[in-house]
Amino acid sequence: MWIEKLADGKFKYVERYKDPYSEKTKKKSVILTSDSAQASNKARKLLDKKINEAINEKKKERIMFHDAIDQWYEGHKKPLRNSSKMAYNATIKSVKGMISADVWADNIDAPLLQTVFNKLDYSDEYLSTIKSIFNMVFEYARRMGYVDFNPMADVIIKKRPKTREDFKKLENKYLEREEAEKLIEELYRRPSTYRLARLAEFMFLTGMRVGEATAMQPNDFDLVNRQAHVNGSIDRTQGYRKGIKGPVKTNASYRTIDITKRTTDLVQRTIDEVSLDAIENPKFEKLNYLFVTKNGIPVQINSFNLGLKKAGARVGLEHKNLSSHIFRHTHISWLAEKGYPLKAIMDRVGHEDSKITNQIYTHVTRNMRANILEDLEKDGL
Repeated sequence: MWIEKLADGKFKYVERYKDPYSEKTKKKSVILTSDSAQASNKARKLLDKKINEAINEKKKERIMFHDAIDQWYEGHKKPLRNSSKMAYNATIKSVKGMISADVWADNIDAPLLQTVFNKLDYSDEYLSTIKSIFNMVFEYARRMGYVDFNPMADVIIKKRPKTREDFKKLENKYLEREEAEKLIEELYRRPSTYRLARLAEFMFLTGMRVGEATAMQPNDFDLVNRQAHVNGSIDRTQGYRKGIKGPVKTNASYRTIDITKRTTDLVQRTIDEVSLDAIENPKFEKLNYLFVTKNGIPVQINSFNLGLKKAGARVGLEHKNLSSHIFRHTHISWLAEKGYPLKAIMDRVGHEDSKITNQIYTHVTRNMRANILEDLEKDGL
């Protein structure tokens, strides 16, 4: 500490300290009317208080950004399904690749992040996923005191303008009813894909996710009252052969849906056929699932998708995005065409909030508005 005499006769007591923000040497000072020993002791106490306040304001543990990701994910992953963890692990690997491992979390600012995002050439959907992870990590770091604010708040991600090709891609994510029936019929036509046809038809009629459908068991149905209780999803990370029934995707996915007579007939027929397979095939795994292979193993997504693509090519649907999602999307589009409210559709298919549901609903209802105008014109109105 040193003393500077001011022009007005007072005394300025000054002390240096290391600023915790810039890590540079800075000064704190107090002004008193005397330079006596008593005044010096008083000045020392006042300066110590000022400096301690400045240091404690930033007295936080520092953390590398990669370590912050790991800490956040350790808690975030606990309620996730194993299949969701697999997807997160892949995206987190991408996120870590965008920021060097030797960067402190509190040194990352909006300009750096904006530069990172400007260089990315991913779909809008994947960019949103990456941005969400950055957001969650920085919010965690802020709560833990590692950073003072979330720099992602100032990062802008501009979406690509929608083209006609984008709308065509959306249309290829679902089938018209005639297309769906044609594809299902083709699957039934061949013994090698007959069991895939049962699953495809069931998903077409109910809008279930493939994991939910393959986890359905006889006691999940009330065939008298024509209801299906969705309460699980096949955990494919443990291997299909183990047939472990894990949790559904979200809380909204636990649901009871009404099913048509066609669906109940399909379920009863499947129960009977699977029971017969179990008797005739000594290698049959009795896991009590309905939509299974000839050996009783839940239908694998990769095999299902491959079967759909091959069957689609045989009936002229190779331009469609034939995957396990397409029958669910088709069910959504059919409900939208019938004019059911979006909330009712989301409740039926088990969505709390879904971008693709909204996209399909908006696209289909836009086409419906065009049909209304066409009908009005025909009637001279």
